[in-house]
Amino acid sequence: MAELFSQDQSARNIPHSEIDWSSLDQQDKDRREEALKMLANGRIRSAKDYYHSALIFQHGNNSEDIRLAHALATIAAILAKDKSEANWLKAASWDRLMMNLDQPQWYGTQFVKDKSGNWNLYKVDPDIVSDQQRIDWSVRTLAESKAMEKSLNKAPEGKN
Repeated sequence: MAELFSQDQSARNIPHSEIDWSSLDQQDKDRREEALKMLANGRIRSAKDYYHSALIFQHGNNSEDIRLAHALATIAAILAKDKSEANWLKAASWDRLMMNLDQPQWYGTQFVKDKSGNWNLYKVDPDIVSDQQRIDWSVRTLAESKAMEKSLNKAPEGKN
């Protein structure tokens, strides 16, 4: 599972403008299929395995993949001694599922690009989860997420 996770992360560790998204979608699909086989064969056992497989499914394009990501992240959080990564992924997968269902996110982890190329914090229902609950799950407060949105859209130095 660690190798699949490494491949998943390496494919995204380049500038977005250089990613061949069609190719990446196929590679992601192949990794999800392999992860499903590993899950069915009992080869996913540790908190790290569940976390890695959750992140692979987090990159899915449909509600079923993202639901599975959330379930796997939840299991990882139960098994992990340090729950911060898995808790963040539980929040991010939940937000991504809400986004996929065209519902407001709860935690404020998901950003989308608009037609002009600017990043926007995907719509958030600010009343479902408190900032303390966000902090408890290793997620930014809403104010921090809004600041992140501004930071993402800040022109690089020397480019105005």
